[in-house]
Amino acid sequence: MQDGVEERLAAEAVALAQRWVSESAEVEVDPAAERLAGVLKDPNGLPFTIGFVDGVMRPESLSAAASHLHRVAPLVPDFLPWHLRGAVRLGGAVAPVLPSPVVPIARRVLRGMVGHLVVDARPDKLGPAIATLRESGARLNLNLLGEAVLGEKEALRRLEGIHELIRRPDVDYVSVKVSAIASHISMWAFDEVVDKVVERLRPLYLTAATDGTFINLDMEEYRDLDLTIAVFTRLLEDPRLRLLEAGIVLQAYLPDALPALEQLTAWAQQRVAAGGARIKVRLVKGANLAMERVDAIMHDWSLATYGEKVDSDANYIRCLRYALQPARTAAVRIGVAGHNLFDIAYAWLLARSRSLSLSGASPDVEFEMLLGMAQGQVQAVTREVGHVLLYVPVVRPDEFDVAISYLVRRLEENASSDNFLSAAFDLADEPAMFEQERDRFLGSLARAGDAGLATGPNRSQDRAAEEAAATAADGAESIDRTDSPRAQARLRPRRVGA
Repeated sequence: MQDGVEERLAAEAVALAQRWVSESAEVEVDPAAERLAGVLKDPNGLPFTIGFVDGVMRPESLSAAASHLHRVAPLVPDFLPWHLRGAVRLGGAVAPVLPSPVVPIARRVLRGMVGHLVVDARPDKLGPAIATLRESGARLNLNLLGEAVLGEKEALRRLEGIHELIRRPDVDYVSVKVSAIASHISMWAFDEVVDKVVERLRPLYLTAATDGTFINLDMEEYRDLDLTIAVFTRLLEDPRLRLLEAGIVLQAYLPDALPALEQLTAWAQQRVAAGGARIKVRLVKGANLAMERVDAIMHDWSLATYGEKVDSDANYIRCLRYALQPARTAAVRIGVAGHNLFDIAYAWLLARSRSLSLSGASPDVEFEMLLGMAQGQVQAVTREVGHVLLYVPVVRPDEFDVAISYLVRRLEENASSDNFLSAAFDLADEPAMFEQERDRFLGSLARAGDAGLATGPNRSQDRAAEEAAATAADGAESIDRTDSPRAQARLRPRRVGA
């Protein structure tokens, strides 16, 4: 893109984001969202909230939950009203003695605090909730919460729950993860796993083709990237699904995202040329950074994601610039997912400048945001771009424990100073905060054009080279004692890839 055009787009995006910030400040804030944001700004807010969510909500044992409540109660943030602080401290004090009445009450209080982030999945509750959310004009992407499953019984139960959502007449958009409907996923048996997952998902897609429901294939872990793409393309190559439009997510904090987008675009262009429907790619920045870091450290692997936030942001911009071209959106619609108002403004203006379709039942570009996050900003964006697709997590109250991982990620996002959402309620009143986010955005634009921003996997493994190194080390046994630390280190291949 020419420098003059890029500078103009950047300036217009900053101005539009600033207008959205001003407009969002005029919207009445949801009390639960404001209270949660205030809690997370407290120095003890994140450890208290995550400790409560993970330690009190998750355990099946009431005594274990009571013990955790006793430990986190002294961390209760000062932002909470005095009566809530007092109730938490009192509950923490008596919970070890009276776990049966105290823990269930504490859990109900917490569900109320985070209730704006998830929706009750019980059929009699879900219908009214869907109707209420749609009153704003938003479309809804329902995700039946659940992390990676360990057993086939749970996997099949989760699969049927998702199928029930797809069959509902008031549901037209559903997300599903491979890891949520298949247990014991092994990359050592890649082809077999693909076959298994495709067979498991095919009935859902055939129902969707009949009912007109959109299915988005989601992913969390880096290890699932190639698997998810393989499952997605294999499913849509079924002749019965030739005219079904479906979606897949890509995470921009992975250097692999742009090559994956290029691969999917080329495949989709062939599909459309053969008379098939186009696909949709939901572009997100990624919300599993902590897990990816732990995974890399535990296995002594290279970090799968970018190491710097500016590089993740820049890769998001780079993917937008690649995707938002008429020749490509003819085969691949793009879901611009996230809450960073600068990125949203940039994508909106870039799409307009390239004469892409931005309205109708199937626009070239669709903007997606999370339920319960910065609702004022959602409303401001909606007034500009038309409907917004809301990502709506759903869970049954008696299975609330499966929502823990999702909630922890959302809480960490709200508390992290690197994340745009952490400043959502302060941008209008604190110019320095707005300037900080503006400068981060402009830095990501500059970085996106830098040839030094790597693409492609961070992890690679050459087993032939490892074998050669091991052979060379064996040949040096006459020089070094093989039981010496130096010799042992040289003989031991170092894993650098997944």
